[in-house]
Amino acid sequence: MWDLERDRVIREILRHKGKRILFQAPEGLKLEVEREIEEIRRYFKDRGREDIELIIWGGSAFGACDVCDREGSYLNVDLIIHYGHEELPYVRSEIPVVYIPVYYKPDREHLMEIFRDIDRILEEYGDPVITTTVQFKRILERYNPYLVLGCRANITLEGDRDILYIGSGRFHPLMLAYKFRREVLTYNPITREFSKIRRDEVEGFIKRRLGVISKLHLNPPRKIGVVLSTKKGQCRIHVFERVIKILRERGIKYIPIVLDNIAPENLIYNVDAYVVCGCPRVVLDDYINYKKILLTPKEFEMYITGNFDYQLDEILPEDF
Repeated sequence: MWDLERDRVIREILRHKGKRILFQAPEGLKLEVEREIEEIRRYFKDRGREDIELIIWGGSAFGACDVCDREGSYLNVDLIIHYGHEELPYVRSEIPVVYIPVYYKPDREHLMEIFRDIDRILEEYGDPVITTTVQFKRILERYNPYLVLGCRANITLEGDRDILYIGSGRFHPLMLAYKFRREVLTYNPITREFSKIRRDEVEGFIKRRLGVISKLHLNPPRKIGVVLSTKKGQCRIHVFERVIKILRERGIKYIPIVLDNIAPENLIYNVDAYVVCGCPRVVLDDYINYKKILLTPKEFEMYITGNFDYQLDEILPEDF
């Protein structure tokens, strides 16, 4: 069902003359990659290459933003095999990285059913903008979809065109709904289920985020924590510096906080709110797990300027 490209991985290990290889995968793929490592190890053993050491990274792999090259350098790793994502132009690794997108690979009958389903949706909804993630890019080539990330959608919408997201889960289509403030059609090619992220859900999200900003206006924060993640694709140093500059100019007390993984147990400081200059989804999806108010940099600027026209925060190349 999922293409882990074993032959390509073996070729890349040989091409890089790697002796110590670190395999990195997101949570949903870790066990499958563990089995893949066993097969690759057997391949090399059968050819008398027991000198090649294969290691699995047990930590996070939230995206191509979260490459474990720094940790790999401590182990003198020669190569990283990163599953589930494509390379980001602003993430520069200290160690060579081979990105394995893990394309979805249905059988022919299922693929024909997927095409029929999509064609019916297109017939019913006219000319929607089609979006997907890298895993489904290959099977959807005939539809020329836009690729979206969980933190960014580089899409220009004209008029009132619908958005159709083809993929699994709600993580990516929620970002589209929040950004464009509209209903998003979703089709899961694995289960063949069609659904929608409705407008009232989007409006509820915006209302909640504006409520957080309004709360700060009623009770202005005396001290703010400015949070920066050291994950390479989340280390938005220019955003971090801009937020600190604004706080200085406004005479608001602050403490810069730098860490790898942004989590509730790590944000324990005596502040009234945090501005998270890492992945915006930490704020948008996980805010309920934190004791203090979380703001994205865009929301922080809305608070400072008094602008209540909600702006979704996205990670951009110029942030680095």
